[in-house]
Order: sequence, then structure tokens, then C-alpha cells
Amino acid sequence: MAYVALYRKWRPKDFADLVGQDHISHTLAQAIKTGKIGHAYLFSGPRGTGKTSTAKILAKALNCEHGPTAKPCNKCSNCSKINNNTFMDVYEIDAASNRGIDEIRDLRETVKYAPVDGKYKVYIIDEVHMLTSEAFNALLKTLEEPPSNVVFILATTEVHKVPTTIQSRCQRYDFKRITKKDIQKQLEKITSSIGVVCEDEALETIAVHADGGMRDALSLLDQCTAQSDEKLTKEKVTEILGIIAHESLWKITDAIAAHDIQSILQEIADILNTGKSISQLLTELSWHWRSLMVYKAAQTLTLDMYKEDFAVIKRQSDSFTHEQLTTMIKTVYEALGQTRWSPQPRVTVEMALMKLCYPYENREATVPTNEKINMLEAKIMHLEKLLSNIGQQAANAPVMQTKISVKATGPGQVENVKKSLPLEAAESLLPDIKVQKNTETASLVQPAIDITDADASSIWQVALRELKMQHKIPALACVEKAQPRSLQNGQLVLAFKASFLKARTERDDYRNLLEGILFEKTGQTIRLVCIMDESAGAKSSEKAPAKQTKTATVPVDKTKIIVADDDLNEEEQKRLKNAVNIFGNNIVNEDKETDK
Repeated sequence: MAYVALYRKWRPKDFADLVGQDHISHTLAQAIKTGKIGHAYLFSGPRGTGKTSTAKILAKALNCEHGPTAKPCNKCSNCSKINNNTFMDVYEIDAASNRGIDEIRDLRETVKYAPVDGKYKVYIIDEVHMLTSEAFNALLKTLEEPPSNVVFILATTEVHKVPTTIQSRCQRYDFKRITKKDIQKQLEKITSSIGVVCEDEALETIAVHADGGMRDALSLLDQCTAQSDEKLTKEKVTEILGIIAHESLWKITDAIAAHDIQSILQEIADILNTGKSISQLLTELSWHWRSLMVYKAAQTLTLDMYKEDFAVIKRQSDSFTHEQLTTMIKTVYEALGQTRWSPQPRVTVEMALMKLCYPYENREATVPTNEKINMLEAKIMHLEKLLSNIGQQAANAPVMQTKISVKATGPGQVENVKKSLPLEAAESLLPDIKVQKNTETASLVQPAIDITDADASSIWQVALRELKMQHKIPALACVEKAQPRSLQNGQLVLAFKASFLKARTERDDYRNLLEGILFEKTGQTIRLVCIMDESAGAKSSEKAPAKQTKTATVPVDKTKIIVADDDLNEEEQKRLKNAVNIFGNNIVNEDKETDK
């Protein structure tokens, strides 16, 4: 007699045999008892959870010679034929290979005829989501109003691909993943029946790797028992199924915590040399790190995963933060996706695990998001300033010399270190200057300009150069002719020959800009005081005007003046806007000259 696979031999025969789907078996049994039999059912759920088996049980319950009954006898002629797939009134259709409109039209033709052997004609359409749009449309009317002795059962693993028009015509039942406990209990029952001695941990390992599917669990058990004549142990199951040993996962995790790249590369090589797959390594690493994350959060491991050494879990969970574990799991999932297309999966895995070893990466994973943003902003500002200073050093020749005093802070260092640099170079190096003696770092103790030694003219020249560096051309044009007269009591006195330049400088935008530059360069608050140059006033008073001009001062909004002058071209508007920025927004409307 030919050997029958365990998943076929142990297929459920009635609702009581269904594992892990009590909510469905109870509901269907009650519907049959009360005579509330639907004309169409939609069974959805993961593979190997009992969808097709339930469909056949329902077909037997409707066509049993003692039924319809919630407990088919599995002994009568009808039940036996359904179990053997020879019953004339049960049609099992694979939609993956019969997905076109022609197959559905044939189905519609056969629906009209009365049952041959039983009371109901049952159409089981497996993987129904594979039907084409035309096939679904052809099925709609028949599915909505089939003959009273016809029942449709649609099964799918991807219910979201089934049109809502089809779903609305069916009673939907969602099959859930079977728990590890239920799978292990069923495996114990089967191994006891077939006379195979197994360790509990061996069956637990099979149940975990079945991933919620009873059919997968029976296939794995079949594979293990076929290759082992002795007692089935956890080690034997691990070897047969290519499962990574816990010890290897623990070593890799410890190496990541210690930033030990060499140990990681060696462990990967050892795993691959035993014939284990890269994808299996990544999958089990994610499971192990999930255990660490769950234990760190709940201080227990009660979830549906295989047993691990609690001492190791506790020790390793203390080595990482929640953010680090999340990053680690995300990294292996990304690597798992990349290995499917990578020509060298080993390199992909090595890169992913080596990346997790870098202390800088691990440190950043623990920093809150707002602090990360602040760190990045500080880095950007620092880089921008360095680039600006490099340009300044290259463009400007030395104008004057100044001394930068640096005081050593570490033991055994020189008390005072002094360097003479060009002023521009000193200003650019000030934010990051470091003077080293052996391995210790000195600290800056003096600002860019010592205000006690500098005069008003030298400080003002520094401010003008900074305006040029910052490309503040309108402001530079306004103040470059001003004469610094004195610097005392925190005030820098500037003399102007033109009143409109003085008035423009006193406005808040230019004043704040200049005072900010002075503070940056001296380290002290310096207030600008603008005065008129007396010599310029005397010269202008000597000239007596021959005629008086009648003028009217009209305040004009400078934000609207450009829009109002439609006759100006683009270049003229640009010059006018620059003039407003420099001279102010008071426009003088000059009338015809008249004698006073």
C-alpha cells in the first residue's frame, strides 16, 4: 500500500477534529442543527489552517445519509465517497489553474442540474482570489441566487483580492493562525498514535517553525520522522530542519553588544559551513531579539515562541535599550528582503550585522528624536561656518595681527600657549581651535578681539569685513563711509556726512545687524551711536540756495511701490527696490520750482 502523508492521513473528519478553529466549527454546527444553511460561504485565512478541510466537513454534514447533521458519520456511502474524493455532487475547483470566464460558464451550466447522489451540490473553489475580473463578474448572479440545493464554498488566503461584490453575497468566516500550544498538543496525539518517541522540546520546535499552520507542522513532522529511526530529539530536529542553534544566536548578540566584528564574521562562517541558510539565520535572529524586547518590556516570556534560557535572555536584554532592539530587528528584516535579490547574500548579512556593531550608530539609536534634530542642526551650522571661514581665509589677505591666548587645562602642560595669527584666520579658527600637548586638550580663554587693546577704527574695520563676508551689500554701502570717532562706555560713535545714511543706519534692521557683529567679534555688548559729521554741516551751510523748492513728503509702503509702477521694466524695478532698502520708504514728491 502506498504511503500516505501525515497531513492527508490526519485531515479532520468532522467539526470536533478541527484544531484551533472552535469559533468556526461551533457556528457551522449550530447553523446545520437549526436548518439555517447559507447558499454561499467565504473561508479566509493563512495557509494550512483548515479552510479546505472545513469545506469538506460541511459537504459531508449536508450530504450524510443521516443528515443534514452536525456530526457526519464518516461510515455511510456518501461520507466515504467524499473522503475519497469520488462523490459526484462535490466539485472541488482550483481557481489558480481554472481562473478564466470559460470555466465559470461551464460551472453555471452544471448548477442547473439536480444532485445525483446526495441532497446538496457543493462547489468548493480554492484560492478564489485567482479568478479573473471577467470570471468574477460571470459568477456574481449565480452566486447571489443559486438553486436551493446548491452551496458554494469559496476559500482564499488573500481575501482583500476578492471583490466586495462577491464578499457581500457570502457568509464570511476568518480562520486564525493556530497557536503553538494547540499544534504541539496535536503533534503529541499523532506521534503517540503512530508509535514515534519524541522529546517535548522537539515537538515544540516543530510547532514554532510551523508558523501557525497545522499542515506545515505535519509536513515537518513527516520529514523528521522519515530521517530518524531513533528517538526524535530537539538536536535532531534542529539538524534536519536546518535550524540555527540557540548558542549561535547568543554569540552573535553578545558580539554586537561588545562591538566585536571579528566574532560576528567567524560565527557567520561557522553557520554557513554547516549548511544553514542565510535567510534562516536572519529569521531566527529576529525571533531571538524579539524575545529580548518582550522580556525587557514585560519581564516574562509568555508569548507564543519557543523556550530560551531565561538567564541568557535577562543578561542580554540588559545590554540593549528598547530603541536599539527595535533598530536591530528592523535591520535584519531589511537585510532579509535584500538577500532575495542580492548576488552575494552573505555579504549583505555581514554588512547588516557589522553596521549594528558601530558604537556611533548604537549611540544615536538611543537618542530621542528631538535631541537628534538638535544634534543635526548643530552639525549643519558648524559645517556652514567652517566653509564660510575657509572662503574668508582664501579671499582676504592679512590686515593686522592679533594674539590668541590659550590656557592649558590638563596636568603637565605649559601654562600659557600663545600664537600670532592673521585676524581673519583667528576669527575662523576660534570656534574650534585646539592646542594639544601630548594627549590633552587646551581650552580658549580670550575672545576674537580684546576690546581693551583695540581702538574704534580697528573694530569698525572688522565689522565692515564681516558685512562683506555675509554679502550684506546694501548695509555695507550705507555705512562704509561712516567715520568711527570713539569707543567708550560700551558705545561706538559713528559720524555720517549724509543725513539720510545716518537715518537709515539707525533703523532697527541695520542697527541690530551691526551690533550683532560687534558682539560676536568682541564678546561684549556695544551700542551704536550715529551723529552728523560737523565739518560736512559747516560746508553745506556756506551754500545759500537761490531758490526754494516746495516739497511734499508722502509716506509710501515700500512693499507696494514696485507693484504700483507698472511702467518700469524688471531691471528698473530691481534698482528701485534696492534704493528703497538703502534710503528708506519716504518718497518726496517734488512740485515745480517757485520763488519763495
